[in-house]
Amino acid sequence: MIVCKFGGTSVQDAAAIGRLIQIIRDRSGERPLVVVSALAGVTDELLAIAGLAQTPGSAHRERLDALLRRHEATAHELPGAEAALDFVRDDAAALAPELGAATGRRLTPRELDSIAGRGELWSSRLIAAALAGAAVPAEWVDVRPIMVTDDRFGRATPYTQVLNSRARQYFCPILERDVVPVTQGFIGATATGVQTTFGRGGSDFSASLLGAALHASRVEIWTDVDGLMTADPRVVASARTLSVATYEEAAELATFGARVLHPATAVPLVREGIPIIVLNSRRPDRPGTTIEPTAEVERLGDSPIRSISWKKGITVINIRAPRMLGAYGFLRQLFEVFERHEVVVDVLASSEVSVSLTVEDPSHLDRVRRELEDLGETWVDHGRAIVAVVGIGLKTAPGLAARVFGALQETCIEVISQGASAINMTFIVKEEDGPDVVRRLHQEFFGSC
Repeated sequence: MIVCKFGGTSVQDAAAIGRLIQIIRDRSGERPLVVVSALAGVTDELLAIAGLAQTPGSAHRERLDALLRRHEATAHELPGAEAALDFVRDDAAALAPELGAATGRRLTPRELDSIAGRGELWSSRLIAAALAGAAVPAEWVDVRPIMVTDDRFGRATPYTQVLNSRARQYFCPILERDVVPVTQGFIGATATGVQTTFGRGGSDFSASLLGAALHASRVEIWTDVDGLMTADPRVVASARTLSVATYEEAAELATFGARVLHPATAVPLVREGIPIIVLNSRRPDRPGTTIEPTAEVERLGDSPIRSISWKKGITVINIRAPRMLGAYGFLRQLFEVFERHEVVVDVLASSEVSVSLTVEDPSHLDRVRRELEDLGETWVDHGRAIVAVVGIGLKTAPGLAARVFGALQETCIEVISQGASAINMTFIVKEEDGPDVVRRLHQEFFGSC
């Protein structure tokens, strides 16, 4: 069997869902399991509605009604999909009092997960009904009793032993009947049935977890680009597609801004050696990028560089503590602060008495900064971007750094990190410089921008 995951842009409207139906029809002999995201933009809109609901007299109800009308309009264009509308309408009606109860207060992470995961439930119902309406036998499956997680709302961790057992229990009988199970990415539930989410991009992770649990022959990630590329095609028009990539390459690119995959996608599949194929749902005839542990990667130019990714919205935290010169325990104390506040660090550069590191989520920044000031002088730089150069054996490539920084000699580079990974060189620039930096590096290493 195979797992086919479709992202938001691949289910954004009736035309996109029509393409999905044909893709699944073409793979019916391989027993596909379909994992879907919410329709494009729906999760963001649900969270925006949740934010509005906290303010008395806001227009949150009107926006929820507009979201419901979008799903209704999509269903009306797809034969058979109207059968799912009772569920969508009832669930939207159940959401309204949840939003009403938020007036005048801040929603808890638990409440936000309940709201944010609604889009996957709605889209999966529509798609299961649309497949059946197109004579592709399909059955909707609620993933929440299967994807059992802890209660870290917003970034839950699955219990893989429970998942593995329940995935086989729920999905195998359906697959054995040559029926296509349609389920949700992004969401799970605690052991007591409280809905959780995996965070942004979590549908990829859901698909890989299910693929590993069911020993799939491959996991297909359907998106709106031709695969992993030498750069973001929205920044570099001439970016090329990588035909193959290793798990490690894919993870590095995803961590530092490539939006094609969630960074943890490959993790459940590594032990099983299950390949991932990234494909374009708008051009399903394209071969895409195959990601596997034994991939024989190719050079794309006169250097080992294979791709350049970037991520904006980064905050740099700097700590300078001269009193720690020659002392031990400084880094332990530093990272205990981030651990207490559950703040993820992306990039780290350090010297004897100073450390610079980056975070993407600034929500706990004030509390983190107050504690860090007990360790030393602390200051914060907002509006930064991470640029990552990913390739083969970068640590052992003579002259590579000279070429990188020669191409960027007119750019102020604030933090540089290399050494932890043999395939990655990372640096921090101002956010407004990010796209130009990517283009100049692409010109240097691939001869086009």
